[in-house]
Amino acid sequence: MRYKFAEVFQRIAKKDKKIVFMTGDLGFHAFEKLRDELGERFINAGVAEHNMATAAAGMAYAGLKPWIYSIAPFVTIKVLEEIRNDICLPNHDVKIVGLGGGYDYGIAGPTHHAINDVGIMMTLPNMRIYAPGSAEDLEEIMKKMNKEKGPTYLRLTKAEKIPVAVSKYSPVRRIVTGNKVTVVVLGSILNRLLLAKGVDVWLVSEMPFLIPQDLKKSIQKTKRVVVLEEHVEVGGLGHYFHHLLFENNIMVKKFLHLFAKGYISHRYGSRDFYLKENGLDKESIAKALMRL
Repeated sequence: MRYKFAEVFQRIAKKDKKIVFMTGDLGFHAFEKLRDELGERFINAGVAEHNMATAAAGMAYAGLKPWIYSIAPFVTIKVLEEIRNDICLPNHDVKIVGLGGGYDYGIAGPTHHAINDVGIMMTLPNMRIYAPGSAEDLEEIMKKMNKEKGPTYLRLTKAEKIPVAVSKYSPVRRIVTGNKVTVVVLGSILNRLLLAKGVDVWLVSEMPFLIPQDLKKSIQKTKRVVVLEEHVEVGGLGHYFHHLLFENNIMVKKFLHLFAKGYISHRYGSRDFYLKENGLDKESIAKALMRL
């Protein structure tokens, strides 16, 4: 999604002169046009993410609108204390962009994977999280982020195509209509879901969120819920959605959570390797749905 991100960001920043873009030494072959357009508002902060986060907080305090960008674990786990103390607690308007959510960085291994980033960011005060389902969602999300005040986290993943036409953007929306099982998906792992007959598919692109009335009706009808995410079990969509069901007194007969279990074989491989090992590839998801 980084190419689409750079394209959209260039248009937004051209209109809003308060925007500053900071990168942790990433963007080769993607951000050259953006750099030329922004001039001094484009800052390569180097491999110094702690400093980048704190500097962005200072810029926000001074009235600017900084966006910081790096590989997802480097702007979440690595700089968690700076984000909490300098950005979230004072509720500064800093946009955090993490590239490579989930297992996107494949062979680079656990140091470059972000399979617990949503859970970590959800614990921070004033934080809002965005997880686009596809590159087509980016423009609406980024415009919305730019209008909002306060800290936000944008989880970018690979811009793989979704095999169906997607409706106008909303935080939680129906992708496919069905009446046998309700499937709730976080972000772009949606394209690993085989759209079987009878499956009512809902895409979540923002957290936290409220359950839409139509989703509530779907669950009350099917009584079977599957939550799918490229994230660990704790702290992600599955736990959050289970809590929402309880809070809203929505009863289900079956609740299945498909999530990232980590590094089962302790071997390195591509994203597809990790997804298959964790039961998040198309075939494994389809079998789980059939069993349900």
